Parts: sequence; structure tokens; C-alpha cells
Amino acid sequence: MKEMHVWEARLLRAFSRLPLSWVVGLASILAKLFAFVPLSVATPHRSALINALVCFPEKNWQAAKKFARQSVIETARTLAGYSHVWLRPPEETLSRITKVQGLQAWQQAIESDRPILYLSLHQSSWEVPVLLVGKNDPGALIMYQPVEGSALEGLVKKGREATGCTLIPTNGEGVRAALAGLAHGKSMALLADHEPGGRSNPFVPFFGHDVMVPAFIYKVIKRFQPHVFFISAQRSDDYHYEVWLDQADPAMLAMNEHDTLKAMTAGFETIIRRNPTQYQWTYKRFRRGPGGARGWYRPAALKRLQAGESPASVFVEPKPVSKDE
Repeated sequence: MKEMHVWEARLLRAFSRLPLSWVVGLASILAKLFAFVPLSVATPHRSALINALVCFPEKNWQAAKKFARQSVIETARTLAGYSHVWLRPPEETLSRITKVQGLQAWQQAIESDRPILYLSLHQSSWEVPVLLVGKNDPGALIMYQPVEGSALEGLVKKGREATGCTLIPTNGEGVRAALAGLAHGKSMALLADHEPGGRSNPFVPFFGHDVMVPAFIYKVIKRFQPHVFFISAQRSDDYHYEVWLDQADPAMLAMNEHDTLKAMTAGFETIIRRNPTQYQWTYKRFRRGPGGARGWYRPAALKRLQAGESPASVFVEPKPVSKDE
């Protein structure tokens, strides 16, 4: 099998040898140039624009375009900066963390007998908290999506495990390892803001629209009663980080499935609103609803919005198909 992502791996290695300010500066320039590519072919930019209008309907067309452009730039800066997070000594990245919010509650949870469940999302430099968790909560299990045959797999895995975390795949084997670890008091972390695989997962509101979320989160909370922390990072213009460890309301442990997962997405919303443009808006999070495929990311929807139609008239939920039809 031919190895994939060879050039991407070489580019990351090259970036890791350059000063971080050069790397993120170059990424910013390229992203700004990308903004001039027509939206009909610039899929990431178009997705960010649609997401801005879905989640912030109070924004007019021009405000949403400005927001989406800045979001694409921030995402490019984040991804380029990972060359240093993954390939440089972890002490360099950790030294850029200027503040950790919620540190005392987190330390108390680490010292307790109960496991910790870290709920993370694609906000700002989301890889940075992994290094902090490994340093302070060694042995924590990090669920991730491996890419077989990719030149990136080895170097990214090594970078994420540099301070003491253990990566486990998001498949049956990884789930069994996670459950066994939790049963022995180990912590577990995962990115839970993207759509999970499978069709049996439930839907809960996210920015006012139902999205599919992983039922696995509820099963872990119900079975192990862990300390639940929302973990995220915010990045400053000079590439320093503020890491947030927001402890979930303990009432979340006694909620039913819908309310538990609704509390999770509400927590994600709170984090995103702290610095909205640093979220990964290029992902098509609202492509599917309870009624099926929405079609909101199609060029036709964008044309209607550009022509002046309101988001409320464009972003209409599809009618569920009856089993009898």
C-alpha cells in the first residue's frame, strides 16, 4: 500500500525547524490569499460562512463573510502551529501556557478515586491541552481516529503522547481499552463536537439546531460517574495559550441521556462563544438532522442567502420520511 500524506509530513517537519512566528505568519498570508478564491470552489471558506449564518443568524451577509474569513485564517494558524506542538520538545509548548483556569478543582479531581472524563472540542489550539493532561494526569487515555498508511500517523501519535498520555483508537478495540481503563480509575479524553459514526446516536440542540452526538459519552457517565471537565484552549495573537478546565455541573451525572448530551453541547457553546472565530467552522456540522440530509451547504443555499433571503427561510429542517412511504 502506498503511504499517504508524505508531503504533508515533510511540510510539518520543515515548519518545525522554523521559528513559530514565521510558521503562523506564513499560514496567515496563505489563508488571506485563499479568501479571494470564489466560494463556489473554496469549500472550507463556504462551510465556515454557512456555519456562521446558521449559528449567528443576527449577522448580516457582510458580517458573516468577515467572520468566516477570520475563522479560516485562525484555523490555518492553528494547523500550522501544530508542527511545533507535535514535533518540538513539549516543554516549549507548555512554556507558552500563561494561565490554567479551573486548576484547583482539576487537581482535586486527579487526587480522588473517581476517573475523569475530559470532553474536548475543536476550539483554538485543541492539541495543547493534551500535553498538559499528560503532564498532570499521566496515563490518561486519549481517544483518536487513526489513519492507516499515513506518514502523519507516527509523528502525530508520538507528539500527543510526549508528556504521558496514551492514545487509543476510536474503534471496538479502543472502546474496550477505554472502558477497562475507566474501571481502574484512569482518565479518558475525546473530541466530542463532531458527528459520530453510525446512525443510532441521538440528536440534541447545538446553536439552536439538532445535531448527532455520541451516545458513548452518556454510557460512560452513567456507568462510571466520573468527574466531567470541559477542556479547551484559547490562543493569543503572540501564540501563548490560556487553558480552560470547566468542571461540569455534578447534576449531569444523574441526568437522562438527552439532558446529559444537551448539557455537553451547551458546554461546548459556552466555550466557543469565548472566542468564536477560533473554532473550526470549516467542518460541516449541520449537514444532517433528525429528518435526514439538510442540504444547507449546497451552493444553491449560499446563492439564496447572498440574494438577501433570511437564514430562517433557507435553513429549514427536512421533513422526516415516514416508514410507510
